[in-house]
Amino acid sequence: MDAVFVGRFQPFHLGHFRVVEEYQEEFGDFSLVMGSAGKSRTPENPLTAGERKEIIRSCFPEIKVLELEDEGSTEEDNRQWVEKLEEETGSEVVISQNDLVKRLVQEYTDMELLEQDLYDPEKFSATEVRRRIREGEEWKDLVPDCAIQNIKDCQEVLRETKEA
Repeated sequence: MDAVFVGRFQPFHLGHFRVVEEYQEEFGDFSLVMGSAGKSRTPENPLTAGERKEIIRSCFPEIKVLELEDEGSTEEDNRQWVEKLEEETGSEVVISQNDLVKRLVQEYTDMELLEQDLYDPEKFSATEVRRRIREGEEWKDLVPDCAIQNIKDCQEVLRETKEA
């Protein structure tokens, strides 16, 4: 069975890392789908798709990372996005805790939804990583060791794209 783990990975953190570790061996073909792939240099999406891929591959060099552009914000746009997810990945299983992704998968596809356990979501979130970097606080304990250098290389971008 094939599975995809959907996320923005802005940036990749220990919660994401643990999901990959937990599920990559369980499925025949396991890949990550990077949502909002075309968005970058904004407060919620500071990193480019290339920067995010580099961070992920520093931990999992063999993993397939697919980019999926947003379609828009209407229900029809959302339906098109999830249909594109199903078409482009050919996967039977979607791993996500995102409420919108979960609803779209259940309403518009035949894909099975697997809701992963969240690992201390108040602490291990990309929002918290970005906040700490922007405020000059310690952040390295929130990301896997293998990703620290690549995230350090993006610190300036993360600092410059302040939350509204």
